[in-house]
Amino acid sequence: MNLHCHRHPATASTGSSTLFPLLGLLLAAALPAAAQTTVSLNLDYAEGKYGEPDKSSSWTMPLIVKHQAGALGLKLNISYIRATGTAAAGGDRFSPTRQTQEGWGDVTATVAYDIYHDTASGTIIDLAAKAKFATADKAKDLITTGKNDYSLLIDGLRPFGATTVFATLGWTKKGDPDGVAFRNPLFSTLGLSHKLSDQLTLGAVYDYRQKVTAHGDPVSEATLFVERKFDSQYKLQGYLVRGFSDASPDIGAGITVSARF
Repeated sequence: MNLHCHRHPATASTGSSTLFPLLGLLLAAALPAAAQTTVSLNLDYAEGKYGEPDKSSSWTMPLIVKHQAGALGLKLNISYIRATGTAAAGGDRFSPTRQTQEGWGDVTATVAYDIYHDTASGTIIDLAAKAKFATADKAKDLITTGKNDYSLLIDGLRPFGATTVFATLGWTKKGDPDGVAFRNPLFSTLGLSHKLSDQLTLGAVYDYRQKVTAHGDPVSEATLFVERKFDSQYKLQGYLVRGFSDASPDIGAGITVSARF
């Protein structure tokens, strides 16, 4: 089962551009060779007012490395972000003045384990732990909160012929910046995908996360996606996003190219 991968990459940046290639090399060296590794490059755009008078926007380019060795899955997410405005998706990042910030985002690492796998029905359930490390430049408040976040989650999927239903339920322990007391929210995902052919898949996902501040909004958004497999190694995915709350973008879109080794 693929590791849970929310559309929005974790935010952050460290100020040291040499850290991220080094982390990637260390991860690759530590992983068993006789397994499956997927490398994905994503380009994501999101815009919205997020409860503010003016529109804010962001471009995010994450590099995502996944490795599956039997029941154990590992994932590393490294992003480069350019954000403009006074607020950002998620409801936990605000700037006192309108500005543009650019830099490396927070590094996110996930470890997942298949706790249930029924080969007859195809049902798979994963238990996972995820950490967002505040490696970003703490002065860039549109890119990072400057604090670590830790999440526990459970993923599940069940195929029904050409259609697969999948869901996630999780909880995050938010790190609190100075003068801010974040709530620790529950989050969930419900989605389905349908194979039109061996090469083409369509799908829809709904994401919800409780609000992280007393006067904030929950995350509430829907994503439509299409995925095209070129062969057993390469695939391309495109998606559109519509937000339904001030913590979600009004609109978003992105494209992901993946290679499996």
